Amino acid sequence: MTMQPATECKPYERPWRDWAVDRNLEDHWLERLNDLETLSLVSVCEGHLDVQPNSVKSRPCIILRPKKNYMRPLTVGWYDLKVALAAEIERIWPDDESIVEFEIQHRLVKNGDHPADIEDIIIRITSERKRDIMILTEWLAFWFQLSLIRIRVFDRFMKTLIVIKGEQG
Repeated sequence: MTMQPATECKPYERPWRDWAVDRNLEDHWLERLNDLETLSLVSVCEGHLDVQPNSVKSRPCIILRPKKNYMRPLTVGWYDLKVALAAEIERIWPDDESIVEFEIQHRLVKNGDHPADIEDIIIRITSERKRDIMILTEWLAFWFQLSLIRIRVFDRFMKTLIVIKGEQG
């Protein structure tokens, strides 16, 4: 689910800070996802039962985006960095429990006087397994806990991969 203002909670959601979040997401998971140094949380979903069987929304998923200071160095250095990124993703997520996508987009959009150069990066971590019952099962809690550990390791790697000007001692 994409985070929405808490005033708009659906039956399967609850308020957390100023947001509506999936009911079974634990507060400390959300706090850890919102406390990353190089990555910003875009969306977190525990997976939904009321969707089409082949829908990606039936799987637990965490979506992140590099923080603004990291976006440009990643897009400019993509061809130099992608081998290191792929190796680290393979090292951190060695099993088949999760699908990890690191998607980079460059678009030229003409909407007005001048074409705009739009860059975006999305990192999706999706469970290989679909959500199958309403309660928070042991496998689902374990997937979130393990994903959080792995995301924090990836966050530290990103900080070493891209040193932002002004952070160098």
